[in-house]
Amino acid sequence: MRKIFTALIVLMVLFAGCNPSGEEKEGDRQPMITVSIQPQKYFVEQIAGGHFQVQLMIPPGASPVTYDPSPGQMQKLERSKGYIRIGYIVFEKVWMDKIQSVNPDLRIMDQSQGVKLIRKNGNGKGEAQGVDPHIWTSPREVKTQVKNIRNFLISLDSAHRQVYQENTRRLLGRIDSLDAFITRNLDGLEQTDFLIFHPALSYFARDYGLNQISLEHHGKEPTPARIRRVIDRSDASSIRAVFIQEQFSTDEARAIARELGADVVRIDPLAYDWLENMRKMSGAITRALADGSGTAKKD
Repeated sequence: MRKIFTALIVLMVLFAGCNPSGEEKEGDRQPMITVSIQPQKYFVEQIAGGHFQVQLMIPPGASPVTYDPSPGQMQKLERSKGYIRIGYIVFEKVWMDKIQSVNPDLRIMDQSQGVKLIRKNGNGKGEAQGVDPHIWTSPREVKTQVKNIRNFLISLDSAHRQVYQENTRRLLGRIDSLDAFITRNLDGLEQTDFLIFHPALSYFARDYGLNQISLEHHGKEPTPARIRRVIDRSDASSIRAVFIQEQFSTDEARAIARELGADVVRIDPLAYDWLENMRKMSGAITRALADGSGTAKKD
């Protein structure tokens, strides 16, 4: 099915003409950057300061595992000066070669350059050959990614170099403040285990010395045996919250929450406002860890 869809997209891009009226649409003159997910759009817009229009390939609510781009999105890539890929999500694994073949002159930058990657065990058939793709959930690794974006924008538009450098400096300062905020809130908590359906917070857990227990394993739905192991481990750790990502199924997580007497907490690691969303998610995790251990954080 994807092969047929790809062929249709290629034909539409090749034969797409200009605006029939001959009039230039609003925003057509502004240079465009294309990104895969919403947090990237946030980073680029914070750094670009309005000098680039940002096209988002995976819209709000869609899954990076299953989403296919629309013909309109593929057509817009003709106007894009560059594509910033996040690195290892399934969407990019499936689509980047096709995108490049239809747009051979499109400059593509990998945002994960220089990031300390988490490599998963397994057969490599899941999310991009064994690399955990959720690099944007680490404030500390995001600092490297933000610098990569800055350098790419400067390479495309050196006339606004100072704007991009200054905006990056301010954004890095806000990220440092976020990191300090999260570190301070988690300090003194005895509980370090938290339970999540889809393992989207591995990098966050590494940053702050936490242990992520996930129901999903190697991109697959949990088996009954795995569910039993997770329940036993969570019960032993007095876990009282199950985190569910907006884009994924919740039935198994809700059943486990009922058995543990735990709350179901919805999070969205793909939300646009990255800084605010990281504050919210870290706050939810802090509360869950405090409830699980019965230990309040130190003053």
